[in-house]
Amino acid sequence: MKNFAEDVIIEVFEEIKGTNPNFCNCEKCRRDVIALALTKIRGRYACSPEGEIFARVEQSDRQVRADALFAVMEAMDTVIKRPRHSEEERS
Repeated sequence: MKNFAEDVIIEVFEEIKGTNPNFCNCEKCRRDVIALALTKIRGRYACSPEGEIFARVEQSDRQVRADALFAVMEAMDTVIKRPRHSEEERS
C-alpha cells in the first residue's frame, strides 16, 4: 500500500523550496514541511496495480496539485516560524 499524495507533496516541495529565501533547507526542516503538508491533504492510497494507475493519473490533476501547493506553502511558513533544528543542522 502506498500513499501517492506523498509523491505529489514531495514534487511540489522540490519545485518551490528555493522560492522562499527564509526557508532553511536542512533535512529536518525538509522532513517537517513534508510531514505537515501531508496532514493537510487527503491521502490517496493504492494497493493494487489498477489502483496505482488511477492514483498516478490523479496526481496530475490541477486541483490535487493546487491543494498540495497550498499545503506545502503553509507548512513552510510554519517551519520558518518554528524550526526544530539546531544551529549545527541549519543549512
